[in-house]
Amino acid sequence: MKRSRFGVAATVGVFIADWACTAAAQPAYGADGAAGSFLKVLTERLEFTVHQVPALGRQLARLPEVVDGRTALLLLGIVVAGLAAEYIVRLLLNRARLSAFDRLVGQSPLRAFVRAMLLDLVAVVALAIAARVVQSQLGGNQTVGGKLGQQVFEVLLYWRVVNLVFRVWLRPAAPEGRIAPVDDAAARGLLIALNWVVVLPLLGGHIARALLVTGAARDVTSAAIIIYAPLIAAALVWVVWHWRNAMAAWLTAMVSERKIGRQLKLDAAKRWWMAGLAFYGLMGVAAVYAALTESHTPARGMSTIESALLVLLLFETLMHRVTRHIVSELPMAGDVVADCLRLIARLYVAIIIADAVMVKVLGAMTQEEWAVHDRGAKIAAITLVAIYAFWRFVRYRMDSYIAANPLPSAGAAADPEDEVKVAASRLRTLMPLLRAMAGSVILVVGGLLVLSELGVNITPLIAGASVLGLAVSFGSQSLVRDVVSGIFFLAEDAFRIGEYVDCSKVKGTVEGFSVRCLKLRHQNGQLHIVPFGQVGHITNFSRDWTVVKFNLAFAPGTDVELLRKAVKKIGTDMMEEPAFKPILMQPLKMQGVVDIKDSQLIVRFKFMARPKNPSAIQRMGVRRMYEQLPKLGIKFATPIFPFGAPGMPAAPPLAAPLAPAPAATPSEAPPAPAKAAE
Repeated sequence: MKRSRFGVAATVGVFIADWACTAAAQPAYGADGAAGSFLKVLTERLEFTVHQVPALGRQLARLPEVVDGRTALLLLGIVVAGLAAEYIVRLLLNRARLSAFDRLVGQSPLRAFVRAMLLDLVAVVALAIAARVVQSQLGGNQTVGGKLGQQVFEVLLYWRVVNLVFRVWLRPAAPEGRIAPVDDAAARGLLIALNWVVVLPLLGGHIARALLVTGAARDVTSAAIIIYAPLIAAALVWVVWHWRNAMAAWLTAMVSERKIGRQLKLDAAKRWWMAGLAFYGLMGVAAVYAALTESHTPARGMSTIESALLVLLLFETLMHRVTRHIVSELPMAGDVVADCLRLIARLYVAIIIADAVMVKVLGAMTQEEWAVHDRGAKIAAITLVAIYAFWRFVRYRMDSYIAANPLPSAGAAADPEDEVKVAASRLRTLMPLLRAMAGSVILVVGGLLVLSELGVNITPLIAGASVLGLAVSFGSQSLVRDVVSGIFFLAEDAFRIGEYVDCSKVKGTVEGFSVRCLKLRHQNGQLHIVPFGQVGHITNFSRDWTVVKFNLAFAPGTDVELLRKAVKKIGTDMMEEPAFKPILMQPLKMQGVVDIKDSQLIVRFKFMARPKNPSAIQRMGVRRMYEQLPKLGIKFATPIFPFGAPGMPAAPPLAAPLAPAPAATPSEAPPAPAKAAE
């Protein structure tokens, strides 16, 4: 009764498939050329294969005759014995695995990772031994049972080895030893998902092999593949959709914050499932195509692409775990090596995928035709890695120099008494520009070399770039003038970052520059951006040394010689102090009397200092004269107002006599000195 029902269902299915294939083939037959012929042959092949469904039903119905009960139990025993042995060994070694994590993760994560992986490998070895013992009961590989047992053993061992790799990376029960940057729930879900991704295509391939072993014809096997291949593809699509958020969390966590294009990478990581759905849909189409044409090359190509992407994901995750603890603003040597290894892995995977697509999936080239392109691609990859390593080394050295020699801040709003940093050196000033130029040269030259190795004729590119550069130079003469002027200003070392300069119309501290313009920060905070072509001359106030002269007013009758000696002692004392010794080049001293007016003696003082912060030295010198000169009897001039001090009311005419004013206490400050500007 069951067989009759199956036969009726198969007949109805064949009739529906036959009708659908014929209807779909009608418009395709009208096409001309190779495409129409191919579609016609493919449609006829599909119609013929669908007619083999009843034969497939008869083959499945006679399986109990080919595989007896003992063989079926032994085949099941291979799986049960292997999994049981693995589970028991894992359970026995679980405490050792956890203790290894507790002891070594904080000190040496790599040792903990290797030790835990070796313990898991022991469990897989136990599985292989137990499964092999049961398989030996099926006899040699000449019998049907022996061949099926070998297939079951291979599927089981391959599955558990792949599961071991995924488990080592995810560690659902041991977050301290987990490599993938996900939480516990995501780790458990992803372990299940990755197992399904590997097991389902593996089972599909071995089911076809098992049908051939049991005596099914190739047409019958093709009919079976056509039936279950879409189901496997649908299951894989469901796996991608169901665990899309968990995998997105894994991918987004590995996007570095220091790399360029972060937002683009984050968007691609969050929407990875779109590519996943398309890929597994194409994998199902490739499997059906292989069943129709008996050419398994496209399906193998898709499997190669899938394996390469999974291996790249695991490698990238491992490198992310190794390098994520490097906390520094500069790229360390280990980070540079890790980036080079990532680039090597990505290029190698790209070459493998290109080979699979061009030769296996699309069939656009034969293996011999692709060999020439493959060799060029590998040489180009080696060249690219060498250029990238050279650039990272150059950038590492430049960034190290920049970090060791920080730029002085503009300091416009800082306290005037604060210590001001000296101007940057010439090399430090030019370093950002040199880094940009070196990167541009390496990018252009390296890109041309890589394109040349890939077989691209770079002569038109060079000629086109020359013509474009000539057109740009004619069309933007002011820009060229700015760039050329800037190159000469930089070559002559006219200014450095942190120096105070006068550029004809504006003044300020050099805060930055490019090849076209100069950025000056005014002392009041304004930022001036001056193109080099508009700079007539540059007056640098921060080079080598500066002489500061200032005047002070003293009372009439001041002992000038005593004043000279007192000021000389103040200047000598300041020269010996550690705070002023590296700055002062000549001590503070009196030049002489420059004027006498309004009952005031105008005396000029001067000192020579490095252009670091001469105003701070002047303020300190005036302060010490203010504190020490009155003790020697030297008085500063006081203003004389013949009609009374402005702003003070006159005394009333009939006011009572005031009591004598008390003497000034020592805590009262003397009157402020009058300072005359030069």
